[in-house]
Amino acid sequence: MMKSFYLTRNLFVCLGVCVLFFSFGMINEVFFVVGKVLFFLTWLVVLGETILLFDTKEIICVSRILPKKLSNGDENQVELEIKNFTKKSFIGYFVEELPEQLQIRKWERSFSLKSLEEKAINYLVFPKTRGEYEWGGTNVLLQLGSWSLVARRERFFFTQTVACFPSFEQFKKIPISAIVNNVQNSEKVVQRIGQSLEFEQIKEYSRGDDYRHLNWKASAKRGLMMVNQYQDERSQDIYCAIDLGRTMKMPFDGQTLLDYAINGTLALSKAIITMSDKAGLVGFSYDRCDYLPAKKDLKQFGKINDLLYNLETKFKESDFERLYKFARINIRQRSLLVIFTNFDSVNAMHRNLPYLKALSRYHLVLVVFFENSEVAQIVDNQAKDLKEIYDFTIGQSLILQNKLIAKELNKHGIKALHTKPENLSLGLINTYMDIKKKRLI
Repeated sequence: MMKSFYLTRNLFVCLGVCVLFFSFGMINEVFFVVGKVLFFLTWLVVLGETILLFDTKEIICVSRILPKKLSNGDENQVELEIKNFTKKSFIGYFVEELPEQLQIRKWERSFSLKSLEEKAINYLVFPKTRGEYEWGGTNVLLQLGSWSLVARRERFFFTQTVACFPSFEQFKKIPISAIVNNVQNSEKVVQRIGQSLEFEQIKEYSRGDDYRHLNWKASAKRGLMMVNQYQDERSQDIYCAIDLGRTMKMPFDGQTLLDYAINGTLALSKAIITMSDKAGLVGFSYDRCDYLPAKKDLKQFGKINDLLYNLETKFKESDFERLYKFARINIRQRSLLVIFTNFDSVNAMHRNLPYLKALSRYHLVLVVFFENSEVAQIVDNQAKDLKEIYDFTIGQSLILQNKLIAKELNKHGIKALHTKPENLSLGLINTYMDIKKKRLI
């Protein structure tokens, strides 16, 4: 009982008033008598409330309902259910033992509870890193009213762990199906003979057919010249290559660029599979490459989600040469290669430009790098003093630097998408749809 017994602020206010009356009692004895009466009444009320609060062993029951998994970078709802087993009414406070990743030092929610009432209280959490989030117990402080001098603490032990996956809540905000349908309806489907690997049929040779497609076995059986006929492959390979290096550790709104890139990759993969293309994934760092071959089956999206969740890095210097060698060995067919990275400067881009140019000889390369939204906000505001003038000038220099990087990449035939972290998913999907419309792959 002693661990559950708490004294409220109201009691200390009453004791302070008693002390005040005792002090004035040094001047006039009447104040001293009033102080003694008030002091006696205060402890009488404490005794009465203690009896009312602790006369029943079990007065409430609390349960916590967590989502099956958390969405990184989005608001996730948690529900607390409380039930009153007595005929008394209470007011109280929830004090949750939240996961350490949330970095919330002080959290409480107030509530009121009538006799035999059952109610649910919801609150939102906003995770900003992937991984497992562990909730501890729930503490409840109960009082008979806002004037109460005594409170009873009830602690409920139910440790729960929930995994935080890349943002799946973003699909409620981004109408991927509507975007895909709009593109497919506006696109003219043209059947034409192509040079891809999608086989259609074997037919007799006619003037104009490519002699490189002669099928010698079929020709020997038929006694006629037979050729393999192919058609344009409608399912292209799209690979998202995520830089796991130190430049992706930069935080925006409490979330690293790597997590923004992971969320953007998940959104793009959803659009790719919806468009019946093949989605694949490469995560490259200084010492390894995590790889998932491109496929378009129904299980591929789940595999991509799991790999993105398990991506780990030490944020060391990234190795674009390793990415080039890995792509040449493992990605043999011409594909769209979307590379998520971030460049500190134009010189940093020039160091890796030879590998990007080499990749662009075999694949269509789209480099996605990030705009510093905080710097953009400084530049948009008018400078008022000398410090803000310095900030404004440096901000303009950084923005110009990013424009030069994009221009230099385009000059070498490498597509570039320069976007704010919060606008990444939608901008990425629109760029991919534009590439599909123009049949650039």
